[in-house]
Amino acid sequence: MKQPLPKINLDDIYPSGVFFVDKDYSRKHTHLLHKHQGILELLYVAQGEGRYSVGNREYAVHAGDLVICNADTIHGEAPFQEHSIQTYCLALSGVNLKNLPKGYLIDKAKKPVLTLSEYDNLVAEIMVNLYLLYNQKKDNNLLLCRHLTVSLFLLVYKLVTEHNEQSKSVIEQKNEDMVRKLTNYLDENYTENITLEKISKIMHISISHISHLFKRETGLSPMQYVIHRRIGQAQSLLAETNIPIKQIEEQLGFGSSCHLTSMFKKYVGISPREYRKYFADKNK
Repeated sequence: MKQPLPKINLDDIYPSGVFFVDKDYSRKHTHLLHKHQGILELLYVAQGEGRYSVGNREYAVHAGDLVICNADTIHGEAPFQEHSIQTYCLALSGVNLKNLPKGYLIDKAKKPVLTLSEYDNLVAEIMVNLYLLYNQKKDNNLLLCRHLTVSLFLLVYKLVTEHNEQSKSVIEQKNEDMVRKLTNYLDENYTENITLEKISKIMHISISHISHLFKRETGLSPMQYVIHRRIGQAQSLLAETNIPIKQIEEQLGFGSSCHLTSMFKKYVGISPREYRKYFADKNK
């Protein structure tokens, strides 16, 4: 029996950001692991293909896919992978479904990537128009943007309820639970001085087992995860806030502005200032 669509008040859900990244920029500047407090993101892949991480899993994505990133859930383009995807991203506030945490559209145990098939053109049209209307920053566009946002939300909710995922084996579930526990620890402490020795003592797991399991399940070592987590959060702060770069550096545990700049260039391809300017110019 299919679940009924939820009753949603138009005032409850609204767009808090709509972003567009073209294939050329995606290829040169990967957006690494990050998360947003209380914000649900719907990432539509308009062109190309790549790999995308949500939670502690990495997924292949192609044109016509929609990636659901629940609130407070780590997500970003998979590191060390070739990316050439054109995407539209809708950030939603006010999502509060029954039996799910606030900001969730899908249970965290279910696959967050949907193949849109016959709904591809419709989703593409909604995303493009939302991006254009929202970023014009005109007051009279607000109501229309909210209607488009709720329409897209209802459509995706419909697809989620019809999507069936294969059950996980006992071993898969055990490994995933262990990796989730470790990622939760890293997410809470990634701005601190973390070492494998410290993790091993806290979690009562050998260093070799931690490294092997985490690498197998996420594609990253724990220390690589910490680095990508810092860089990914720096990307979000640079694109979405006006917090000074020096303050971002201190907030995320970088040793110096020189260290932040060199690490940012290594993983993203440009300096923090250039990255902030790119998104500032996009939203003019």
